[in-house]
Amino acid sequence: MRVNGRWLAGEDGEVRPIVPGLVWRADDRWLEVSFLLDSGADRTVFSSRYLHHLRNLEMDSPRIILAGIGGAADFITVETSIGFVRHDGELVTVRGTFGVFTKGESADLSILGRDVTNNFSVIYDHPGQRIALLAPPHAYEIKSS
Repeated sequence: MRVNGRWLAGEDGEVRPIVPGLVWRADDRWLEVSFLLDSGADRTVFSSRYLHHLRNLEMDSPRIILAGIGGAADFITVETSIGFVRHDGELVTVRGTFGVFTKGESADLSILGRDVTNNFSVIYDHPGQRIALLAPPHAYEIKSS
């Protein structure tokens, strides 16, 4: 299985690794989400722009703390599914408890963290302009030239 991402320039001109995805909304529909692939993030967190779509899925989870370079961030937790379209057009889903920022300044993009990416082999290849999430039967090999 392979999910393809891409390197995209943001509004600030910085090029970042982005994985297109979907989130299952409280009204039982999929909503498109662009995730920043972040190998340093422990958890997947949706940007506050998705708050009104996900608030009805809110659950209590006092054990989770979200903090980064800027310190602690205000958030809620939701239990839902994240979907990714595989290279062959089929949908693969990951169900779990995820954060949703409640304030806009916390993050412009939703963040794809290791709670999801640990299910895959992750390729960040900036020189080759490739982003990929791999699971069997797909694999990768590192060769010496």
